[in-house]
Amino acid sequence: MDDQETSATDTAQILSGAHAYIQTLPPLEREIARMAAAGAPFWEIAQQTRISEGAVAHTVDAVVAAVTGRTMHPVETGGLGADTDPGVTGGYGGYGDAGFGSLDTGPMPDNREPEEDPTST
Repeated sequence: MDDQETSATDTAQILSGAHAYIQTLPPLEREIARMAAAGAPFWEIAQQTRISEGAVAHTVDAVVAAVTGRTMHPVETGGLGADTDPGVTGGYGGYGDAGFGSLDTGPMPDNREPEEDPTST
């Protein structure tokens, strides 16, 4: 038995005793938790629910954490290779030029139309 099978078995054992809690979940999360409690692998749950395996894994992890009292620690990851997190450099620029230059941190320009002077007609 490999690590994934062992993990799925452990998860199924934990969730099989949490039927009352699983019933309180929203429909999609309830279905994911029910399938995981039955021992279904994440890829199968993902296909049945039409969401990614990562989303299934996150949902199962959150349910197991709630059932066991474990605290969840969110992890932030970037997407598509773009540094859009403002961080210390204001996003683009600073860690290599992405071609956008640095962000302008000055005030927004006043783009309103000038008001007509009522006495000039």
